[in-house]
Amino acid sequence: MAHEDGQASGGPRRLATGPSRLPVEPSPLPVEPSRLPATPSRLPVAVVAGFAGAGKSALIGRWLHERPKAERWALLGNASTEASPGPDDAPAGGAPALPGTPRAADAQGAVGRYRVAGGCACCTAQASARSALVALLRAGPWHRLIVELDGAARPEALIDLLQRPPFDALLEVDCIVAVVDAARPAPYESEPMHPLARSQVEVSTHIVLNHAERLAEPRLEVLVRRLADAPPFGRSVELTVDTPATNFPSPDEPAPNVRAGASASSAPSAAAPAQWRRPAHQVFHRARLQALAADWPARHPLAQATGVFRTARDWYIWRLDGSASIWEACAYRLGNRLRLAFTAGTPAHVEAAALASIAADLGRAIDHDRDEA
Repeated sequence: MAHEDGQASGGPRRLATGPSRLPVEPSPLPVEPSRLPATPSRLPVAVVAGFAGAGKSALIGRWLHERPKAERWALLGNASTEASPGPDDAPAGGAPALPGTPRAADAQGAVGRYRVAGGCACCTAQASARSALVALLRAGPWHRLIVELDGAARPEALIDLLQRPPFDALLEVDCIVAVVDAARPAPYESEPMHPLARSQVEVSTHIVLNHAERLAEPRLEVLVRRLADAPPFGRSVELTVDTPATNFPSPDEPAPNVRAGASASSAPSAAAPAQWRRPAHQVFHRARLQALAADWPARHPLAQATGVFRTARDWYIWRLDGSASIWEACAYRLGNRLRLAFTAGTPAHVEAAALASIAADLGRAIDHDRDEA
């Protein structure tokens, strides 16, 4: 199978341990501090979502263990999260620490820990979340912010907060990881998928599936495929196991901590789909956008299409399969995006002209009164 950018994959592989490095797009975090921009324009943010007990804190602990020692990272979590401070973790600038965290203000390479009190950061405690964000930004500069969400939190609501002024000019969400417990797969296996589970999957760029050995192989394969192929654009899925399998890894297999697979389709076409992207701050006029999209199948040789667009009301996904199309609200938040698959045999120059025409239509659908640039 292949992920959406065409990278080959040998299918799901079991990992002896969880991923120890942040899976950020388009490439992992720099290992050497010197490779980081001297004055980054926006602080990169990784969001970790998942039900309570799925293993979010353990995953973050591994990331912190692999953190370059000269880098300063900030961790924001709910008061109910079970974050375990490491020996070198320290809040910068006298920031509020989780219980047991040693205080060493402004220590080089510290991990500053902040918490949201009074409820969930995505809804009832948004005021507390804003205050915590202001406090940690004032205690910067940081190289990375990690946000651990409460088990009942809707990640898209928290990302909406991060993408609104004033934080949109200071923060950039570049990685959203959903942590899934294979010992409790029912919310992700149900049909339709549990609403909160669907939200976690739709919004994520990566999924970590813990305790993979708890599922029989056929059931595991089905679950991994469903998580990897879920709308809108597919994502990578990494598997972890409590104990290594007796035949893992074989000499010709990649070392642990590789991606187990990502896919936007179980049978990818030979030709790469055409892509169009715009930043998350760009807002589209919903009625105008829907009217334009309704005309595209008649004007262009489209076989399939998937698009996600931000409007003043919500984010919407548009899916076209042949002549049938649907619009519905979705949790995806990492920018406006459109992926097009043309009918077989369409000449390259026709595809290019169609993409240019659709891009021009989209330019006319921008709601300039709502654009938050």
